[in-house]
Amino acid sequence: MRASVLSCRLPGMIVEPDRDALRAALDRESRRLVERVRSSSHLGAPVPGLDWTASQLVAHLCVVYRAFALALRGEDLTEEIAANLGSGETLPEVVASTNARAVTVVTFPGPGEAADALRECADEMLAALDSGPDLLAERPTPWYGTGMTRTVGTLAALTVSESVVHGYDLARALRTRPWLDERSAAAAAPTVMSAMLPLLVDPAGAHGFTGSFEVRIRQAAPFVLQVAEGQATAEPADGREVDCVLSLSACGALLVGFRRRKLWQAIAAGGALATGRRPWLGLRFNTLFRLP
Repeated sequence: MRASVLSCRLPGMIVEPDRDALRAALDRESRRLVERVRSSSHLGAPVPGLDWTASQLVAHLCVVYRAFALALRGEDLTEEIAANLGSGETLPEVVASTNARAVTVVTFPGPGEAADALRECADEMLAALDSGPDLLAERPTPWYGTGMTRTVGTLAALTVSESVVHGYDLARALRTRPWLDERSAAAAAPTVMSAMLPLLVDPAGAHGFTGSFEVRIRQAAPFVLQVAEGQATAEPADGREVDCVLSLSACGALLVGFRRRKLWQAIAAGGALATGRRPWLGLRFNTLFRLP
């Protein structure tokens, strides 16, 4: 049986982010993105691992920044964004459908125009965060499904994680050296993973699985994920015993969480370590969740 997005009523945020750290990370990562786009000769290159070109990736980021800025301000989506919301039975299906529509609507004549658009949308998101919304306030997020909400803090952290991961994607598409900033990743990763992974459980991958993980992201607050009967819940880390302790660098956490790197690869590279009474469960971690 497939989990319906309408049934995903889970706590909005377990790890509250630091507003100033998020603001600094978003400013830092968006500047890097804009500079990389502006200095490129063209944006037609395919993005490794995605069904997008570099131009479409920039379009996706523009839509994310603008939609999330509207949500932070408590405003309705613009008609153009609302008209291209996707559909599906699960959150990954809704997000994938929305992304597929959005990247066909936003286009750019060239890198200069793409960079200008990205700068404008990132500035809108930064201004929305600067306006001081309550990080714990829930906001409608229809791009995750009908009736879905996430907290302001989660949405702000998501824009940072999208910037970090897609900055990595963009660099690979343009065949330039990827940048990965531990400060930026640490500002966002624990909030994003604790708030979003419970919504992304893969019924097939989690079938018959019962286990608990304490996720310790370096330079950030830890949290616990309990997985049982095809569902996951995030809880504060309070010293209880868990089956597997995952210690990850902040960038490693995002790359593993967004399927840019397998956990065993992160372990081999020194970006992750699995310990605890059942450390082998670490190798199952990625298989338990389904991304859009």
